[in-house]
Amino acid sequence: MGPGDTLAITVFDEPELAVRAKIAQSGLIQFPLVGQIMVLDKTPGQIADEIEAALLDGYLVNPGVTVTIEAYRPIFIKGAVNRSGRHEFLFDLDVEQAIAIAGGLTDRASRSKWFIVREGEKIPASAKTQVMPGDVIIVEESIF
Repeated sequence: MGPGDTLAITVFDEPELAVRAKIAQSGLIQFPLVGQIMVLDKTPGQIADEIEAALLDGYLVNPGVTVTIEAYRPIFIKGAVNRSGRHEFLFDLDVEQAIAIAGGLTDRASRSKWFIVREGEKIPASAKTQVMPGDVIIVEESIF
């Protein structure tokens, strides 16, 4: 989980505790009765366990908490593609597929100078490099 991802949280037989929460830059979400919860880099199961433990502490007898990822933060594609900008993240997306989502390469696009900026680090990418939520894909122009 990371900032910008949206979670759907439900508690069995407690409709008033159903929450749709977008993760803040700080990595926190707000949940009724519990308050703020740090969810950064946790799995949905870990988050559900943490909420269950908090609800067991004086609120509910047998809370069944389910956490699902409703939406991931977008990816960004810039450079020598036909439709640069913000695009929806999809599971099992690689760089080649992301470029296709961005309308393909322009005539001047490099076929080898592709990069991903992930967590502030610019790394070389190939067609089959996996894309993660929040990645910025850069396709440089070819120098003729």
